[in-house]
Amino acid sequence: MAPIPRVLTLGVSLSTLTVGLAVTVPAPALAATAAYPFPTHVTYQVGVMPSASQSTRDTAVETHYNSWKSTYLVHGCASNEYYVSTKGDGDATNNGPVSEGQGYGMNIVPLMAGYDSNAQTEFNGLWQLVKDHEDQYGLMQWQLDGLTCKYYSSGTPDAATDGDLDIGYGLLLADKQWGGYTSDALTWLGRIYAHDVSPDGHLKAEDDGPNTDTRPSDHMLDHLRAFAAYDTAHDWNKVVTRTQALDGELTASYSPTYGLLSDFVVGADTTSPKPASSCYQECQPDNIVGYNSIRVPWHMGTDALLYGSSTAAFAYGDAKEWSACAKKVSGSNPQKVYPHLNLNCTAYSTTDQAEEAGDSIGPAAMASGDQSWTDTIWNYLATNPFGDGYYGETIKMLVYIVMAGDYWNPVAASTPPPPPTCTGAQLLGNPGFEGGSTIAPWTESSTLGYQPITSATTAEPAHSGSWVAWFNGNSTKDTDTVAQPVAIPSGCTAAALSYWLHVDTTENTTTAKPDTFTVQVLSSSGAVLATVASYSNLNAASGYQQHTADLSAYAGQNVTLKFTGSETDTNGGTTDFVLDDTALQTS
Repeated sequence: MAPIPRVLTLGVSLSTLTVGLAVTVPAPALAATAAYPFPTHVTYQVGVMPSASQSTRDTAVETHYNSWKSTYLVHGCASNEYYVSTKGDGDATNNGPVSEGQGYGMNIVPLMAGYDSNAQTEFNGLWQLVKDHEDQYGLMQWQLDGLTCKYYSSGTPDAATDGDLDIGYGLLLADKQWGGYTSDALTWLGRIYAHDVSPDGHLKAEDDGPNTDTRPSDHMLDHLRAFAAYDTAHDWNKVVTRTQALDGELTASYSPTYGLLSDFVVGADTTSPKPASSCYQECQPDNIVGYNSIRVPWHMGTDALLYGSSTAAFAYGDAKEWSACAKKVSGSNPQKVYPHLNLNCTAYSTTDQAEEAGDSIGPAAMASGDQSWTDTIWNYLATNPFGDGYYGETIKMLVYIVMAGDYWNPVAASTPPPPPTCTGAQLLGNPGFEGGSTIAPWTESSTLGYQPITSATTAEPAHSGSWVAWFNGNSTKDTDTVAQPVAIPSGCTAAALSYWLHVDTTENTTTAKPDTFTVQVLSSSGAVLATVASYSNLNAASGYQQHTADLSAYAGQNVTLKFTGSETDTNGGTTDFVLDDTALQTS
């Protein structure tokens, strides 16, 4: 279950918990290699990727994993067990585990196998702790003490649906990664279906809870779709269909513009579900977005990324609405995506802040195709402005994997993808403009209606050949552009842009820059990723000068290379920018 925030941490330190315990790992036997070693790059079905290069994204995931693992993945309580500690949040005594965190760990560790050489040992230990602490229905007791691993919460031990689902998905990941977990996975999914799924197909909040409520943060549609493909003995498609319908019914009535879902919902077994009362279970309040439902945009965005705008139509639409709401309410500042939101997309409180509220928007921003918002959230992931503990840092770990493009689907492919390779090549088409009037794959524009790609003249000769891209020089205000889309392969470690540029001017100034020329890299949606070079009338020189720029940061991306000449005609002179013999060489 999600934490009630800002509870004081209880008990002993992690160092106390890890002293003197040896590891004995149960069956299945350790696999020699991981079938999908990190990083295994994924091409998602919709949306955009962060503008950072693939290698930069992978490194960021590795860096955070090192921190997360050293802080939260611990031995206990038996020598063949591991658990994810709730250090920093006080969700269980002595920083003990909750089933939600155990499920997160069982997702994270298989996805990091290959980078983490001990991943299968750690996964088996996580799974062993689950098996050692089952409730009356064979699902994980949701809250355990960190020293004894005895059930900590009051009453009869029960299980939380979100933890159950993530543990099940972790078993699917492990079975795909190493093999040998099929029987365990099918048994576990059967228990979930029997005790966490209501008769009409919606997910209950707990295995011993009523059939009338649900918790939208449990609605991990990508997990449910995977279960349907993996476990054909149970009607998981019924669960998918009812989950989408229920969420649609709720948002249509209570958040039609923003698609927000409250922490708890009652009347889930009817066609008129509604937000629960404000103090239904956790009193955050429970009838708005709180520390539970801040996870919804992460889950909806991930489902859309993996399954596309048709199969995951509801998640795709809802992710776009959540992303737009978060951007609106925060002023495009992830720190101000507050963890408590009213269903009309206004802040319930601005005094409570948490990193996971902003982090969780990342997959939704990607699915919505909002490049600048995606980049802002990606950069925000590298921070922890409020000093959050287990909950924020663990959600961040999973969001990092999704946003980096390393979140592979355990039921989508039967053959592991080959690692990316790079065959060195010059990537630009028509690099010297010698195609003449057939300018493709370049595009061009001019505010004065000219065609920048033109035949050279005696006054403005080509560097080689007989055609150039000639910008400005009209003695009047003008902007000319020449651009070309290009895909830089992900396996390439070097991508060197080169071009020859001649600048001459009649501007009579040694300080002012009325005429400029820029070289930019644009995203596939047209957003400026970087201006890699800038020139002006002050760069005038006789003959051509060769220039270079390193574009290796954009390996694995589809970008557009754009040259822009701008003349303001404010000083009475004019400037010619003449471009020739471009190249983008990879290796």
